[in-house]
Amino acid sequence: MNSPTVGILGRWWREIVGALIVLVSRILTAPRTPWENDEFLFAEAVRKFDPSRYHPHPPGYPLYILIGKVFHALTDDPWRALILFSIVAAPIGFIAMALAFRRWLGDPDLAVPAALLYYFSSSMLVHGTLALSDGPSIMFLALALLALSRLSDADHERSALALGIWSSAAIGCRPQLVVPLIPMLLVALWSMRSMRQRIACVLAFAFVSIMWFLPLVDAAGGLAKVIAYESKQAAYFTSHDAALSRGAKSSFEIATRFILHPWGTKYITIPLALLILLGIPAAARRWRALLPLFVFTAVQLMFELGWMDPSDAARYSLPAMIAFALVAAFGFDVIRRSTQLRAAPWIAAALFAAISIWYVRPLLAARRGGPSPVAAAAAYANSHFAPNTVIAYELSLRPHAEYLMPRFRSLAVEPALAAFYDRSEVPLVLFADGGSHAPEARVFSWPESDAFGKLTRNHYREVSLDPIRPAERYLPLGGVYAPERTIAGDEWRWLARDAAIRLPHDHSNKITLAFRLSPDTPYDSNVVHIAINGTPAGTVVARKQAAPITLPLPAGPAEIEMHSDQAFAPATVLRNQDPRILAVQLVGVEQR
Repeated sequence: MNSPTVGILGRWWREIVGALIVLVSRILTAPRTPWENDEFLFAEAVRKFDPSRYHPHPPGYPLYILIGKVFHALTDDPWRALILFSIVAAPIGFIAMALAFRRWLGDPDLAVPAALLYYFSSSMLVHGTLALSDGPSIMFLALALLALSRLSDADHERSALALGIWSSAAIGCRPQLVVPLIPMLLVALWSMRSMRQRIACVLAFAFVSIMWFLPLVDAAGGLAKVIAYESKQAAYFTSHDAALSRGAKSSFEIATRFILHPWGTKYITIPLALLILLGIPAAARRWRALLPLFVFTAVQLMFELGWMDPSDAARYSLPAMIAFALVAAFGFDVIRRSTQLRAAPWIAAALFAAISIWYVRPLLAARRGGPSPVAAAAAYANSHFAPNTVIAYELSLRPHAEYLMPRFRSLAVEPALAAFYDRSEVPLVLFADGGSHAPEARVFSWPESDAFGKLTRNHYREVSLDPIRPAERYLPLGGVYAPERTIAGDEWRWLARDAAIRLPHDHSNKITLAFRLSPDTPYDSNVVHIAINGTPAGTVVARKQAAPITLPLPAGPAEIEMHSDQAFAPATVLRNQDPRILAVQLVGVEQR
């Protein structure tokens, strides 16, 4: 007589082996140090849940932080606690997804390869083990889908209860999931057999939601502050994610980033698209059972394509990719029947996984083999800079500076210049996202790769610590926009048609200014008229190559005004969402 253990292994060995493969892969690819912006905000929140300081950022992620605190009991590093949470979430989410797929497909030899296809997708390999809410929220989403697939069973009331619990947990880990999950739940409620099922699901959802929402209210300091906190995020989302971040991208480019890039290279996306096309007829025949998942996916895709930030498309698309993996499994079945090869789905999943691993290997090897560029920069600063050094960070690097370099005073670039442009005794160092050509700068980087550009926001691959020497310091007075730079190291500030800066009181007797036009400026030259303390001092013609001019400076206070003959609106000329009016780029300011 077979023992219960043998019976379980005999029936579920595919899911067990798959979960072990996923677990080992996550352990082997886990990063050594933090890297992405949000990782630092989440780690700070695990240390102290304080939404008023954007620990974490809106919309709050309360259940993710609460579970992160539980894992924090296992390690004294809050970032590592979140990494551990992501690693544990992967095999659990895999098993839940594989079991849900098995229910819908009726065949474990299709279901498990489909779940492996998802968990070894390029985006999941890159983002699933970071200290981000994506991996754990996918685990809860997969558990909700498993409950959804069991609604017609004999224990359907228990499944309805589980559906409410896990759906709420997914939203508590990643509140953005409320957008596609509520429609999915409404369809599921409509399809349930009895009112008792519906009540169980709704009450479970409401109870769990209250349990994670109340700690958010408490941490924020009251309901009114939560509303203000979320309102700020809504305003930012409307102005940035849904508008400015899209720039001049066409609808096709945005769709490509959200639908194709998460899977990685064209060597995956093309055959995967063919598999999905083959699987659509079989999936359509089971539309009634799959309707809640299809509604979830349709709403998620509309939300992504219409409003979400394309630079984060590979990560934001993880929820929608589940349905594509399931439909691809129907395609596996078509291939299996046509080739009469029972192992065809397993071979296909293994090939997809191998290509994904090959594609993302440069990024995974870099973050596994050594510190991230931001962590390496912080280590250098902590060991080489004087204690009174001030770190002037670009805004996107604020969490990195505060978390990794707490021994230094840190300020955003503009406030730092305002406070220290006239204090030459204070060391001031620019912490910048991108390279630098300055001989005194230290640049820290990972190797360039196609995967990094397609699967990430393309930030923090290269960062610089660039000392701002007293001879380079000035105070922007007006018409001077924030510093910008490329990964290659080109740096500039855009100027409005009228702009002005103030020099330190102990300035030298000469100054060299350099101006340039960007390649997409709608004119080939622009005359810049320069005045010092209101007195005309000279003119320079800015072109696509940098044009310098050296001018004498008077003793005492010195304010430099710059007036350009021409300016343009990028929103009109380049068809993007940039609201500024731009004239020329200021690429150099140095006293001599």
